[in-house]
Amino acid sequence: MTQFETERLVIRPMQPTDHDALQAMILDPQVVAYLRYRTIQTPEQFTEIFKTHFLADQTTVFGIERKSDRQLVGFYEFHSEDNGGVLTYALSPSAWGHGYVAEAGRALMAYGFETLAYDQIEAHYASANPRSGRVMAKMGMHDFGEMHTFTLDNGELIHVMRYALSKKDWLVAKSA
Repeated sequence: MTQFETERLVIRPMQPTDHDALQAMILDPQVVAYLRYRTIQTPEQFTEIFKTHFLADQTTVFGIERKSDRQLVGFYEFHSEDNGGVLTYALSPSAWGHGYVAEAGRALMAYGFETLAYDQIEAHYASANPRSGRVMAKMGMHDFGEMHTFTLDNGELIHVMRYALSKKDWLVAKSA
């Protein structure tokens, strides 16, 4: 089982006991407003994706657990594309603003480059959520600007922004 520890977090594969905490996150429109999971609307839909994706993938999907109280506060996952990976992450609102995403992300960047052998890791965020872009910068990623736009069901226009880090740049920063 692949597991990482940081100063405050345990990053580990999802477990069946994570169902309720993760369901609360995925079914919270505030948490998934700009994620691919915003289409999951019911507990039944969540339970299906929990079994077929979150529990089934033990090498690219990870829970973020706080060491202080052993609570699942979020998740991270890689979506492999070509020779790289795209990171997706989310946190429960009670965990926002504590630096957990950047802390976990730095450990997962090393895993992505060293174990998964990615040549590049990227992450995307909605311009309506600039804090996510700042987190990507804290993880050492570089701003590559706007990728595309889409419109939410409520008519809101969303600009999707892209950050990325090459293995070469990661190795340089790691050796500094």
